[in-house]
Amino acid sequence: MRYFLAFLLPALAWAAPTITSRGTGGNNTGATTLVCTPASTIAAGSMGVLVVAADNAGASGSTAVCPTTLTDSVGNTWTRRNSTIRDPGAASAGAELGIYTCDKLTTQLTSSNNVTITWAGSVSVTAKAYTFTEIAPTSLYQMKYGTTATGVTGNTANPTTTTSSITSGHIVIGGGAAEASSGAWTGDSDTSNGNWTTQQTNGFGTTTSGMCVTSQAKITTATATQTYNPALSAVDNAIAWISVYEELIPTNTSSFLYLFL
Repeated sequence: MRYFLAFLLPALAWAAPTITSRGTGGNNTGATTLVCTPASTIAAGSMGVLVVAADNAGASGSTAVCPTTLTDSVGNTWTRRNSTIRDPGAASAGAELGIYTCDKLTTQLTSSNNVTITWAGSVSVTAKAYTFTEIAPTSLYQMKYGTTATGVTGNTANPTTTTSSITSGHIVIGGGAAEASSGAWTGDSDTSNGNWTTQQTNGFGTTTSGMCVTSQAKITTATATQTYNPALSAVDNAIAWISVYEELIPTNTSSFLYLFL
């Protein structure tokens, strides 16, 4: 007689992914494109996060210049997950924030490669800055985009945005754009249900002719809402958040042993 036995392996133990800053850049020269280059390698299999701050140079100041998708120089696709615009009533008088992810790089992105942004409508954007972050999952896991919400804009000091309920272990990524000189942002430092990474920030130009970007990430330690409120003086600004999470790669979630006797 033949017997069929199947054994399902226990669920693999979860471990937190690794978050690494991969550099900043930008310029204050009018152009229809922006070449974004990481300072160090974002590995294949990792998630890449690109946060872009730019003049609100689109039509009437309210039309996004950050395109919905990007393709980097080695063929990876980056998707815009959040677009938030501070429009005080005129083009290039406020700030636009775009947050992109490439959930799983097929090919590593090195400092010899780039993500080139061609601004929507081929408009010329003067002040702009960006940050790169790598989120590396643990073995047999992959990173996935989660959710986002409408960002917060204004001309007030210390803007704050609050997430929806974020599942424990998921990651919140916060980003900000400010019409200001470099050094305008001070990173969020609260330790509620996790610790924010050290902010990445850079800026180009001065005061209302400049643009300053910031970004941070937090691995949450409890299921709850999360606030993101980097410090800033009262200037035109836009801030927003997205969430991402780690999941088992489907082909590795279980293994079966077949015995025929």
